[in-house]
Order: sequence, then C-alpha cells, then structure tokens
Amino acid sequence: MRRVRQTSGQLQPLAPLVAQTLQQVGLGSVAWLGRLVQHWEDIVGPQLAGVTRPDRLRSRVLFVTVSDTIWMQQLMFYQSQLLQNIRQVFGDIPVRRLHFVLAVASPQPVQPAVAKVPEPLPLTATEERRMMDDTCGIADSELRESIRRAWRQGWQAGR
Repeated sequence: MRRVRQTSGQLQPLAPLVAQTLQQVGLGSVAWLGRLVQHWEDIVGPQLAGVTRPDRLRSRVLFVTVSDTIWMQQLMFYQSQLLQNIRQVFGDIPVRRLHFVLAVASPQPVQPAVAKVPEPLPLTATEERRMMDDTCGIADSELRESIRRAWRQGWQAGR
C-alpha cells in the first residue's frame, strides 16, 4: 500500500483516504454505500428517508430496507425514478436495480423520527386560582415563580 505524504503540516480530510483504501482492497462498494447513506435524504426526500434506508449492495443490486409493506409496495412503482435520482447525485453508479426488503421488527423505527411534544393544556381557572392563592404568601419572587412552574407542570403532566 502506498504511503501518503504529509504536506506542510496541514491536516487532510480522512474520507478520501478511507475511500481510496477501501477501493484498493476491493471494498469500493462499501465506500460508495457510505456516501449514499450520507446523501439518502437528498435523493429520496425527507418523507421516504423516514421510512427507508439503503442497506447493502450486492451484484449491482442495491438493497433498501423499508419500514412497512405499504411503503414497500409503493416504492416498487418508483424504482426507476429512485435510480434516476441516485444517478443525478452520483453520476455513473454501480447499481442496476433496487430490491426492497421489509425491516425486521425492532424496538426502534428504521429512521428515528423526532417526536413533537404536544403543547400542554392550560390550567383551569379553578386550578390557576388555587395555585395563586396557595403561593401568594411566599416572599421570594423567584422561589414563588419556581413553585408555580413546578405546580403547573405537575398538573399538566397528570392529564
């Protein structure tokens, strides 16, 4: 294997060296798959990126893991469009066709989605009045507001 010269003490990006090394040992498809994973959302869009994941490349077939059967069925109709999108990003690619595979059931989704926390419900007028009455005797304003926030959160969490 060829040694890389260090040039003028500057740090060099590691990705090109890793890709070159993988290519030299016959694992160029691993490097390409890594780049594909990085650009997957740009290629398929955020909605499909949430339910799919490029998994492996074997004999010029890209295996794509899909979260459920409905999406898998839909994707079969869009195979040529997805291949075209991949070619637009990478140019000449080592893929002839796509094969969709259903994800194995696991405790985590294929692509963990960021769950939106629902807005807490406001306190009722009775709860608000009780909280204000029970904390109005606290002289320290910071402590009083901290207790009120904690009280609000406790009631809202109980709903």
